[in-house]
Amino acid sequence: MKTLPYVKLVTLCRIVLAALFMSATASAALAQNAPLPRAKPGSGADSINPGQSLLNVLPQILGAPDMSNIPEMPPVDLDAGPAQARLVAKLVEDGEPIPFGVTWRIYDQVPDAAGTYPLIASGKGGDWAQTLQPGNYLVHASYGKASSTAMLRLAGQSVTETVILSAGGLRLQAQLTGDVNIPADKVRFRITERDSETTDERLIVESARSGLILPLNAGTFRVESLYGNANASVSADITVEEGKLTDATLYHRAAEVTLKLVNDSGGEAIANTSWTLLYPNGEVIAETVGAFPEYVLEEGDYAVVATHEGTPYNRNFSVEAGRHRDVEVLISAE
Repeated sequence: MKTLPYVKLVTLCRIVLAALFMSATASAALAQNAPLPRAKPGSGADSINPGQSLLNVLPQILGAPDMSNIPEMPPVDLDAGPAQARLVAKLVEDGEPIPFGVTWRIYDQVPDAAGTYPLIASGKGGDWAQTLQPGNYLVHASYGKASSTAMLRLAGQSVTETVILSAGGLRLQAQLTGDVNIPADKVRFRITERDSETTDERLIVESARSGLILPLNAGTFRVESLYGNANASVSADITVEEGKLTDATLYHRAAEVTLKLVNDSGGEAIANTSWTLLYPNGEVIAETVGAFPEYVLEEGDYAVVATHEGTPYNRNFSVEAGRHRDVEVLISAE
């Protein structure tokens, strides 16, 4: 039975998120000019390091924009001549423009025969300018996993279009009960969003890293923390607010276990051993071959079968949250 996770949330004040598509060198160079988020009074939270970058390891948002809420626009005079469109993105309507890290795409408003919207131009930056022929276009701005689409109308005169992402930031961490930090390389986060009409869950991020900022559209997300390579996982619903950074810590009741087949207690692990890790009811959790496989397991009772040279050796054992240990299976005990 899984223990319900305890989730600690701290919401900070309005922010402009750091440059997330820049390389480490570029981020460091631009960090001095990037606006920093301010901590909520009394929260004891520090400002975010603008050099932290999650999106350099996340896939780009691809595909045509969502047209469900885009109104039709009247036609323009196609003989008006080309003009420049300057595009600006903000997290919230009364916020500061995002200085960099935005991916821009401009689509034709009229779909082709296949029903897709032809991509006219694309670029990256904070604000971005593009010269276009007169017409109506769709502008899609993405900043991390936050995105929004707006209409752009060009009728022979230069215009500035501001796209409001209605977005905030989410920074995730995982700890063991007792506020013991879990190394970032041993935990990942899976983020989904439930469709309000169909109740289906849509995958937002498959494997988010601990401690880095993920821009997301405002809303409630299901976050699953996956610790290690076995069954240690906890999940919680976390709400991201416009223009704010939400810090969330998910707590695991689990421990790291190393399995060893030995002739005597404290002896050397025997190589070429096949392992089957099970729940007490016989359900298999994992199988592997090696001298001392390592697993992260939720608190509870387990059984293990170590097979060497065709002979199986069994042992039952228990896992206590936060107590990392070796579990020895003794040949001499058989």
